Amino acid sequence: MIQDDIIRLIVIEESANDAEIILNRLRKARYPIRPCYVEDEEDLQKALSEKHEWDLVISVLQVGDFTISEICDMVSACNQDIPVIVVADKLNCKMVTKLYNIGVKQIVPGDDCLPVVVGVELDNLAERRRRKHLEQLYKESQKHNRVLLETSRDAIAYVQGGMHIYANPRYFKMFDYKSMDDLEGLPIMDLVTINDQARFRDFMREFMTEEKAEERQINLEGLKSNKKGFKLSMELSQAIFDTERCIQVIIRDQTQNQDIERLRRRDPLTNLFNRQFFIELLEKALSRAIETSTRSVLFYIALDNFNSIVENVGVGGSDPVVKNMAKKISSLAKGGELARFDDSVLTFLIADKDGKKYAEAGDFAQEICKVVEASVIELRDQKTLFTTCSVGITQVLGSTTSPQDILTEAHAACQIAIKQGGNRFEVYKAVIKSGEHDKTKGSDIAKLIETASEENRLSLRFQPIVSLHGETQEIYEVFLRMVDQEGQNVPSCDLFEEAEAAQLCTILDKWVLQKAIHTLEAQEKNGHKTHFFIKLSDQAIRDESILLYIRKLLRSAKLPGKHLILEISDSIVISQLKLANIFINQLKTYGCQSALEHFGMGLNFESTLQHIPVDYVKIDRCFAKGLSTNTESQEIVQKIVKVARESGKLTIAEAVEDANSLTVLWSSEVDFAQGHYIQEPLEELEYDFSEEE
Repeated sequence: MIQDDIIRLIVIEESANDAEIILNRLRKARYPIRPCYVEDEEDLQKALSEKHEWDLVISVLQVGDFTISEICDMVSACNQDIPVIVVADKLNCKMVTKLYNIGVKQIVPGDDCLPVVVGVELDNLAERRRRKHLEQLYKESQKHNRVLLETSRDAIAYVQGGMHIYANPRYFKMFDYKSMDDLEGLPIMDLVTINDQARFRDFMREFMTEEKAEERQINLEGLKSNKKGFKLSMELSQAIFDTERCIQVIIRDQTQNQDIERLRRRDPLTNLFNRQFFIELLEKALSRAIETSTRSVLFYIALDNFNSIVENVGVGGSDPVVKNMAKKISSLAKGGELARFDDSVLTFLIADKDGKKYAEAGDFAQEICKVVEASVIELRDQKTLFTTCSVGITQVLGSTTSPQDILTEAHAACQIAIKQGGNRFEVYKAVIKSGEHDKTKGSDIAKLIETASEENRLSLRFQPIVSLHGETQEIYEVFLRMVDQEGQNVPSCDLFEEAEAAQLCTILDKWVLQKAIHTLEAQEKNGHKTHFFIKLSDQAIRDESILLYIRKLLRSAKLPGKHLILEISDSIVISQLKLANIFINQLKTYGCQSALEHFGMGLNFESTLQHIPVDYVKIDRCFAKGLSTNTESQEIVQKIVKVARESGKLTIAEAVEDANSLTVLWSSEVDFAQGHYIQEPLEELEYDFSEEE
């Protein structure tokens, strides 16, 4: 909702009574409105001149001589973003086209669906206002950044298509130019001496084609405007300047700033990246995984028996061993970042856009083991040493909480390889641990969820829902099952709790929807009129793409929507009624039905059904426990059935435990029941509904 949850609304109608009909429709949908009734041009001009900002205009096509075209012109002229919704019956295509062309946002054929349309337009308006606010913040930050660039001691420029689009004073003075006017449009290649241009061209080509997290550096001979050369160190990185993607160039005069940056980033023994800088690279890789779903692969490479080597040859004598390993692995580690992470540990990070790097990680690790094993280290006293290494492998996923967790996983895998004798690799496996003092990490479960579909560790189970009265129907509730990388079941409570925490619920929702609809399609072809209840996460209700995904799946399968009943929780209805209503009403347009689960637990559950157009209510499982002997639960179940009947909704009792409880449900006139007493969830759709009375 917007404007502190108060919706400022202009209604243009023939009479105040007609306007009140529209307003009552919105009040019944629980919109907090502050309306203004308008019936002519003077009224509208007065309303639009008021100081506060309006959220919406709802109008008929014409009131007297005051037409919708004039209304749209006046709204547009007031320079406010106010969506105009037209309520009109019997429109032809030509008229609809005209209305959209003059600026109408939505056309509603009657006021029955008006609350849904209002909700959509208010959400769109809120999004536009948020975007406008962010654009303003962006402009202010750009101004601030300009000030920082202008006063920076570093020479900084931005290059697009090989041409300068901006340079700070330090930059153009370094090349002996008077102002940016002299540099604008000048190719960056012109600032490099002829002898270095070919090497610089190759460097630029490699920078543009290879995906690496680190900035790229090159030492060149620069060329001033007076044709005088000087040595410089140029650092390139991807950037955005004035909303355009470009290359950021930072130049440091080597005569003034020799090796400072290299010393900050490099290990002095191996000249590889050091631990501190590698963690920075890992943080960037994790950010990419979260923001763009671009994964990376981490290799944790440890020398076997390094402590024994130190005991034999001393700390100084072990340096050639580490240098040799760094040199050998550097020859293999192309396209990524290699670092000396610890005394005898190297880490290698590589971006993995398409998943190929992870699929080939074992082969690459095997190459590392072989090249280290085959090398001979010559010591000063003419001794020779042979050594081996072990490699731990893990993925950098968006569900990972921190770089430390990624390193811990890779280290754990490496330790397994070492314990197995070394000179081998191990891929980290997230598994479900048992035991009171050995609990599974939430990050492990999140990792399992993110990769479950790719690794075929998801499956469906089907529990029958039987009718307690009336004709036999073939109805199942669909449950998701997931196993870890060793085939152990992931407890459902942990699965969905961690999925919600890691914002991964919609991944599971979409997988279940896809598999379930394909199963229904097969059932339909085999002559079965099967219906599925599918529980959706709260995240799905907030994600507009889920509705589009459902429609796409139904159309692709050519399956009537009536076979699908989507469940939403009672809690999201209470907390976000408008959102739930929009979702359910959109499902109805696809022919789908809906159910409200965990019903009966609210303080005032009787009123909930008056505001939510679901078809079924699922009585919370807590009332089924010991139902045959618990008179309080029996009274609540009877009350729920009465309220549901009055609202025209069917009832389902979950978690039925015994025959006596089933008898109580039948006598209470509950419509359907499910539970382990009737049938545990099945791997196949093989329950015989004809046996039920």
